Amino acid sequence: MMVIERYTARSKQKLAPSKHRIEVDTTIAKPGAPAEVVLKVDGKEVARTTVKRTVPAAFTASETFDVGVDFGSPVSLDYFDRRPIRFNGKITAVNVQQNRQ
Repeated sequence: MMVIERYTARSKQKLAPSKHRIEVDTTIAKPGAPAEVVLKVDGKEVARTTVKRTVPAAFTASETFDVGVDFGSPVSLDYFDRRPIRFNGKITAVNVQQNRQ
């Protein structure tokens, strides 16, 4: 059985229409351990949360890495009835980096 826990990191202010750099920095000591998640907009921290535990191994039952539209489960139950969620703006780049310590 897998228990799904949901966590929220939300900025106090809405993102103004414009070009922005959005970063999600996730620090995990090892699989299954807690994680620190920091949300940044244009280099400035706008929210953070601690995830009490992460999955012990990489897997996917139905998720994909979607950009511009989310065909899988929504990032928040707040959007569940509006899926698939489509972004109607312009995404100029997506950069995924894994930093090992």
